[in-house]
Amino acid sequence: MNSGLVVSAWILAALCVWIPTPGSALKCHVCNSVYNDSCVVIDTNQYLTDCMKINHDTKRNYTICRKESFSVSSTEFQMTTSRTIRTCGYEKHPKFDCFYNSNHDIKETICECTEDGCNTGSNLQFMLHNLVFGILSTYLLSNTIK
Repeated sequence: MNSGLVVSAWILAALCVWIPTPGSALKCHVCNSVYNDSCVVIDTNQYLTDCMKINHDTKRNYTICRKESFSVSSTEFQMTTSRTIRTCGYEKHPKFDCFYNSNHDIKETICECTEDGCNTGSNLQFMLHNLVFGILSTYLLSNTIK
């Protein structure tokens, strides 16, 4: 069998498993630590929610889970606060699974993922699938070039 065909089949299979189909309803953890302290660290499925049931905009296909962590620290106003927000989303960042924004008083990290319940933990969990897929693709491609 042609090795290029084998690589293409592996990549196609991985994409079919990894990318949600338009008809599937993604489930994400949905909460805000301002209202629920337990939203900061998720260890149960109590916030797991079907994204299409809470977002009634039928023009949007909710295909990502998002976790936003930010902190505000102002010496001028003598205040410090932090917040974790977990939501469903419909528009993924074009380049990054996780990205960081910062200015003088505000620091924000946003991570996005595409699997049920994937917005539970650390940034490392969000990037694990990309790492595994990258290693597998590199291995397969390097063996077919030989």
